[in-house]
Amino acid sequence: MNVFFECKNLGVIASHGSGEAIYNVFCRRFLSSLVWILSSVFLVACDFHGPWEYYPEDREVYTGIYTYGYILADGDANVCFSKVYELDEASSQDFAFYDSADVTISGLFRKNNQETVNTTIQLDSYKSKVNCFYTPYMLHAISGESYELNASFKWDSAGHMVKSTYKAVATIPNAVKIKGLNAPQQDGSYKWIDYARNDTTKRFYPVVDFTVSFLEFPMDMEFVKVALDYDQSVRGVLSIMNYDIRGGESQNTTMNQMFKGMTDADEMGYRGVSMHDPLEEQQNLGFSSNRTVAGNKNLDTLYLMNMMLPIGTFSVDLYSTDDAYIDYVEKVKQSVSDSRFVPESNIQNGMGVFSGMAKKTVTIEVTGDAVGFSHIAWANCKDTKGDNSDSWDSRGCRLYQDVACSGMSGEDVHLEGLVEANEKAALLYRDSVYNRGLRTCYASNVKAAMMLDTTKWSQFLPDTVNAEDKAEAYADGLKRYCVASNFESNHIADCSALKRECLEDPEQNYCKEYLWLWCADRGWDLDKYRQCKSALVSRYYLQELKSSVLKREVENVCYGLGAEPKICENWCSVKDGRIECQ
Repeated sequence: MNVFFECKNLGVIASHGSGEAIYNVFCRRFLSSLVWILSSVFLVACDFHGPWEYYPEDREVYTGIYTYGYILADGDANVCFSKVYELDEASSQDFAFYDSADVTISGLFRKNNQETVNTTIQLDSYKSKVNCFYTPYMLHAISGESYELNASFKWDSAGHMVKSTYKAVATIPNAVKIKGLNAPQQDGSYKWIDYARNDTTKRFYPVVDFTVSFLEFPMDMEFVKVALDYDQSVRGVLSIMNYDIRGGESQNTTMNQMFKGMTDADEMGYRGVSMHDPLEEQQNLGFSSNRTVAGNKNLDTLYLMNMMLPIGTFSVDLYSTDDAYIDYVEKVKQSVSDSRFVPESNIQNGMGVFSGMAKKTVTIEVTGDAVGFSHIAWANCKDTKGDNSDSWDSRGCRLYQDVACSGMSGEDVHLEGLVEANEKAALLYRDSVYNRGLRTCYASNVKAAMMLDTTKWSQFLPDTVNAEDKAEAYADGLKRYCVASNFESNHIADCSALKRECLEDPEQNYCKEYLWLWCADRGWDLDKYRQCKSALVSRYYLQELKSSVLKREVENVCYGLGAEPKICENWCSVKDGRIECQ
């Protein structure tokens, strides 16, 4: 309608000068032109350029060894390697993927904080993380210096023994400096707090740099702003928050307000919504590159959302990084989920990153009302719905159950770590059965009684427990005790039947499945936990795992055929003095 209205008006103007014929010609030409213009616009609008027009060039999928590592100013180097697994191949990160490895770092190091030496350091592998390597000497890297990583591996690649060599160079930037902190206030204002720590003073105890108050709803969405200073050697900053089970979380937050009508609060006010995993100790806060966007420099300020702050004392490690880490974040990691990104890595012949870094740590104490992480962990792990089949069903929860039932303090859990705390939990039962009346602790209490070899395990259960619950608690507690003690019977625990089921029976059963999880929770430490040798062999064959790494480990375990573990006899035999396994 609008087109013809405009055309009529133009025609009237024309008819006054040159007659109706001119009007008709003009109008037809105008309409024709307008239709062409609109058609062009329409076609352009429907055919404008977008990312879907650009297809990546075909490139081979990387199938070698993946590297992730750094060398730290005034610290050492940490470099982890992993083979790229096939889709149908079982991951085996707890065991070395290589037959032999040689990892070195060359450059200028500071010795005894004064003398410098240009040398090559041989890296050792961690006992508990055999695919990760560290510098075993008291030689510290220096900001501004470059370091060369050289790594060679002899390993099984898709059924062929190969030797792979990788090289990378990393330059260490300077650490960022902290100028101060802008703390939000409940009235909407901000309070500036200077950073006063003397960095030249050696500290051997935790130092709190800033103390702030937690802002409750509706101000909990404000940000604590840490002002940073840095030079151009800093190409980006990776922020890692460190916390532990001694802390807690405020419940008067926007998130909890949203769930008021959906979930019920318990006696502590906890609704099952937590910002942190209480059984972990670190949280990645993200990476920011040294860029200016709309006049604002990304690295000028570290933003910490008030709602995400744990109540108590925590720290944030600020890792200054070089350009290599930016390529890793923006190109290597992006290429995994988006094929339009071409990965660019500083690892010659390989993939991943070896970055130079410098660390600055800021420690913050947050005051306020909170529910402790111990309570949150208990509530998260204990499934209160249905048949409780999902209760304590994660690695952290499985290790934490005995600890929580023993009444161990958060301080001791923090100092010991979950695995060690789990092993020491039974010792606390010498003084009292802390949670004797809680059904979720029945099996843990029975296990503790057997660990202590007491005269009467039923003293660890309430007198009111019915026969069915008592029998279930005894069976579950016995299984836990026998696996943890490597099936050692005592006055009140007979592990002979479970030993046959777990360690000798060639068929899959509930005992083996529990043992597999138990060993996996402890990193398959075959030297410390001998029962896990049998578990490794049975799991490999009964679950028909495809893994050249695990096959090698199984053959190593079964090399002394005729001794422990006896289960090897089901799949392995000795021929011409050599072990042969299926």
